[in-house]
Amino acid sequence: MTVVVDRQVKDPCAWLSAVSHELAVAPPADTRAVLLTVWDGLAAARLAGLHAAAASPRWRARQRHAESVEFDLALQLARDCTIATGLAIPARLPRAAVAWPEERADAAVAAIVSFCGTAEAVLRQAGALTPVWEDSLLGPVALTSWLADCWTGRHAGGAALHLPVPPPPWWR
Repeated sequence: MTVVVDRQVKDPCAWLSAVSHELAVAPPADTRAVLLTVWDGLAAARLAGLHAAAASPRWRARQRHAESVEFDLALQLARDCTIATGLAIPARLPRAAVAWPEERADAAVAAIVSFCGTAEAVLRQAGALTPVWEDSLLGPVALTSWLADCWTGRHAGGAALHLPVPPPPWWR
């Protein structure tokens, strides 16, 4: 069963902070647990980013760049067994979403960038503990770094996201 998180999460920033903390203390030798936690963090980051984008033109522009990276990271994680969490990555905000003040949007972006830094570090540690670096770790390491760059404005290029039809069941 796939759960659409945007209808159930009241505070995506608090959820993202909790997932970041969980990831920071996760044992890097448990690669599957690390990847599952990164999936949860990506879902939270995506939701927080959508709220931020709705609150400010500056974040809206950066979210458009981040969206393709988020999808690529989700695709990579889904390929590497993480889809088992049952959480869908939110494709858009629900219609009833309440507009955030710009300060909250800024805090959301800071939480996303922080999560990306934690995810990149833990994924690197997990990779160092595996006998051979695999795509299951190398891709997410690069994509979490790139996602942070999108939100900080260091990466402003990239193509707009063109979803496959129908979209994957984990992108709702």
